[in-house]
Amino acid sequence: MTTHTEGPLVLGIDLGGTKILAGVVDAEHRILGRAKEVTPAREGGAALQDALIEAGRNALAAAGLEPSDIAALGIGSPGPLDVEAGVIRSSPNLNVVDFPLKDTLHQAFGVPVAVQNDVRVGGYGEFKLGAGRGYRDIVAAFIGTGIGGCLIRDGAIVSGVTNNAGEIGHLIVKANGPKCGCGRRGCLEAVASRTAITRRIHKAIKKGASTPLRDVVRNKNSRLKSKELSNAYRSGDPVAVHEVERAARFIGLALGGLINVLGPEIVIIGGGVTEALGSPFVELVRNAARGQAMADPDRRVHIEQAELGDDAGVLGASLIARERYLSAPTLT
Repeated sequence: MTTHTEGPLVLGIDLGGTKILAGVVDAEHRILGRAKEVTPAREGGAALQDALIEAGRNALAAAGLEPSDIAALGIGSPGPLDVEAGVIRSSPNLNVVDFPLKDTLHQAFGVPVAVQNDVRVGGYGEFKLGAGRGYRDIVAAFIGTGIGGCLIRDGAIVSGVTNNAGEIGHLIVKANGPKCGCGRRGCLEAVASRTAITRRIHKAIKKGASTPLRDVVRNKNSRLKSKELSNAYRSGDPVAVHEVERAARFIGLALGGLINVLGPEIVIIGGGVTEALGSPFVELVRNAARGQAMADPDRRVHIEQAELGDDAGVLGASLIARERYLSAPTLT
């Protein structure tokens, strides 16, 4: 069922806070079959296991393949993780503790499984195949349900001694600010993610603000879609405009600080919120970051939007599995 030009096939899975994306990827980094499942974020480990396996099987079915046709599997997951053991230690956006991700998928698909943080694999995908091609030192930030980051130094993911480095979303940007899902206060994720924006919009509605999002944001835990936020923002809704601009300022504050510390060649901004809002949002973040980045007076650091969209995580996960288990030549 596979062809010679497709080479060894890898199943890549991107486990996010709201959705699970899976794709069968060939050696030329083409996605042959895709699947999407809603993440059962509040339903616990058994539901999460079923959804992951279903997504993988559906991606294989979409490509006309069986589990025996793939050679490896890579998955990006929210953390903190034990990367080597392949275990989700905990996650602010998933209701699991010590979830055996690697063993679960190995038993289901019968192939070696590489596990890495979801944003790390997205950043790696952009580094190899997207906006980061040709660079060696990268900071990537992905804004969606939460906010995650990836640091790449001299062509390699920076994991640190903890194997969990790169948690841009948990930089403190507002002392004693709103409580984050991680339990701390004032994290970037707590003030600038889609979840945070939704809560602030709900607060504005409770105070009497008029907005077309009133019918969508019925409570602080409503699931406001990035497209809905984008539509309101583009229509000039004052509430949406205010909250998007506020979030962009905080994101720029954090990224400008990272430019000061790390001096990357490029900062890549991605995720569902960025993709939906597009270049106006990226420009807001870019301007805020430039204002904070005193260590880059000549503006040598590029600040650009991610290119791969939803495919970044699937492609990055497949790359990590391929490089770890199949020793295939990688892009330079």
